[in-house]
Amino acid sequence: MPHHRKPSGLRRAARWGILLSLAASLAACAPQGDFGRPRENALNDEAMPWLGNHLARLREEPVSGYSFTDAEREMRQLGYGLMMPTHPADRANQFWAELRRTRIGDANRFDPDPRGYCRTLAREDYRSSKARFIRMTDDIRADRSRIEPFCTKAVEVAEADRVRTGAMNRIATITAAERRSGEDRIHENRTIVRWVRHGLEQHVQAYRCALNNLIVATPEVEAVMAERELAALEADILRFDQLCAGAGLVRGGSVAVEQAPRGFYPATPRQPPEEPIIIK
Repeated sequence: MPHHRKPSGLRRAARWGILLSLAASLAACAPQGDFGRPRENALNDEAMPWLGNHLARLREEPVSGYSFTDAEREMRQLGYGLMMPTHPADRANQFWAELRRTRIGDANRFDPDPRGYCRTLAREDYRSSKARFIRMTDDIRADRSRIEPFCTKAVEVAEADRVRTGAMNRIATITAAERRSGEDRIHENRTIVRWVRHGLEQHVQAYRCALNNLIVATPEVEAVMAERELAALEADILRFDQLCAGAGLVRGGSVAVEQAPRGFYPATPRQPPEEPIIIK
């Protein structure tokens, strides 16, 4: 008997092709707002998240059907600048990060290259050789200023998730679909915290790459200021887990932030060999 390909497989492949083509088009033209946050419009707020949720379900990732609470929405807004590549002109990595933010792309595959900041800063033409150090110092300070507000909001969300878990365990009439949607939202919230933590580590790699290249290309006394801010950012990241665990902010102990399924968090991929970065 001749073997016939199942129509369902063809339809599934065609659907994936159409969705991924649409996803790439949307992410490429997504407009940016202030402070690196996505601009409020139908594309950023509705079309891309809807498509991302659909693709995440196809990848069998947790996707909640519930609307965001005010705190969940604010946590995502506060964390956006720490998830995304720092330099707005780093278009390629902004594109990959936008695929991850909206869940259109698999977080483990569409992970920005932190060296993009280094290359972009090197390509920019400045009148003063000190300007790049000043720009990098300002970027680092902006990152540092976002960490504590984000963690404060993350603790608030985690406290609400504990209430949500308690309610799901006590309410006898809750349906299986309602429980699943609640559990998926908890996983999503914890994953946002993990993405922000990962983004901070990438920012440090980006700044270190830029600082090392600038010191060789255009050594200036402003490098000392940038180095101090970078060291302070590294110290802040060490405090990130403690802050987001709610130490001193929430009664009753720590907040778990790493309980989503394995493989659901982004991981920095193996990088290709280093290429020379020439400062203009």
